[in-house]
This record gives sequence, C-alpha cells and structure tokens, in this order.
Amino acid sequence: MPEIPCLKLYAGHDAGHYTLPDDVLKARDTYRGIEALPYPQPPRNSWETVSDTAEAIVDAVHAGKPVPDLDVIEKARAAERIYQDALDIMGQCQDMAKARTLATLREHALPTLTAHLRPALDETWKTYQDAYRTLIEHGETEPKRLLAAPAKVRKASDTCDLMAARYEAIAAARTDLWLSVRIRCEADPTGKYTFIRNYHTLHTTRWANVRTPWHGLSTRHFLDYMAAHSGQLWLPTPDEQAKAVEAEADLGNPVRRAAGF
Repeated sequence: MPEIPCLKLYAGHDAGHYTLPDDVLKARDTYRGIEALPYPQPPRNSWETVSDTAEAIVDAVHAGKPVPDLDVIEKARAAERIYQDALDIMGQCQDMAKARTLATLREHALPTLTAHLRPALDETWKTYQDAYRTLIEHGETEPKRLLAAPAKVRKASDTCDLMAARYEAIAAARTDLWLSVRIRCEADPTGKYTFIRNYHTLHTTRWANVRTPWHGLSTRHFLDYMAAHSGQLWLPTPDEQAKAVEAEADLGNPVRRAAGF
C-alpha cells in the first residue's frame, strides 16, 4: 500500500507535540483502516486444476469408472477472476484513501498551521527563551559544562533539549504538510522567511554564497543563536510570509537603499 501522506505531521501529533484537526485525524484513521484490511488468499492455479482433471479422466477411463465433472475447471477459473477483482478493488480503495487524505490535508492546511502548529511553536519558543535566560544568568549555556550547576540551571538545560526536539518536530511537520499539498510563497522562492520573520535583520547580505551565521548549527545551538540575537521564529501563512519579505526588502540591498526605497 502506498505510504500515508504527511508521516512527519502525524508523527509529531502522536508524540504529543501539537494537536491536529479532527478531520485530519479521521482521514488518517480511514487510511489505516483500509491498510489493515486482510488481503484475499490466492486460489489454486486453474491450469493445475485442468491438469489434475485430465489425469483423473484418464484414470477413470482406465478403471472403467465414470469420468469426473468438468465444472471444477470453471469454478477454478471463477475463483481466479474473483481473486483478481479483489486485488483491483483493494488497489482502488488504497488510492482513494490516499487521495482523500491529501484532499483533507489540503482543505485544512491553513487551519492546521494557524490553530495547531503555530500555537505549539509559540509555546515552545517562549519556553525555550525562558530557559535560555536562566542559563545566561548562570553564565553558561553548554550542557556539558553544567553537570555541577545548580538544579534550577540543569533543569533549564533539560528544558532547552526538550523544546529543541519539539521545535524539530513542529518544523518538520510544517515542511511535510507544505510539500505534500504543494503550498508555497511566490514572494519567497528560497524560503528564507519560512521559519524566521526577521531573516534579513539577522543576515543582511544578499550574496547567495555567504552562509548565514546559523548555518550548520544543531537545533539547540540554532535556537540559542536566535534567542541571543532576537530572532523571531514563526510559522506564517503564504500571505504573511510575503509581507515579511516586503517589510525587509531594503535590508542588504544597496541598490534599493541608494534609490531611497
């Protein structure tokens, strides 16, 4: 059976990182229900039945007994037809369940983002920032250097780890959903503002070959950088993303600045 769409979206929900609309969950349940239906067992090949019947006829004639009924051959062929019909129907059911799941995900994509993933991100980011401030007040943020730190500080570090894992799940879910239902922001073709509202405030250069300061960082270190530099993490709709692009259109663009835009 083809794999269910948006595995990462559903995985994050199942792990408790965020909620999802009831219809989105119901579509997954229907898909899994179809997936769980037992496949029919293949019947005996009708040509084997033909061969057996021919041998039985020869044996019957040799023994002077009545020849067997040939209806067994038609029954064998009918069983093969029924089996193939069952396979065809199962395939159509699977394709239909996948198509309905995708349609439901597409219909509920924006509500999923704004009413489920976004609140989870906001809560995650606030919790992370609060814990990060505790580490900054202590004077150290690296977990390996906090083994002898006070319990409050070690708890804050553990919270950062938990929130980093939750952030990964939320970001993966949003990416999975957007790719599956083919949503994109035409104003931001490279996706710079997908997760960071003030992208060019943090990284003003427009040179494509200049890496961002957070390039290659682990999720926790990425969040540390954002917390330390007033990064604005978000999950925008395409319209909101386009407005963020426009709001920072002059940053890192010497031509626009020189023209007074």
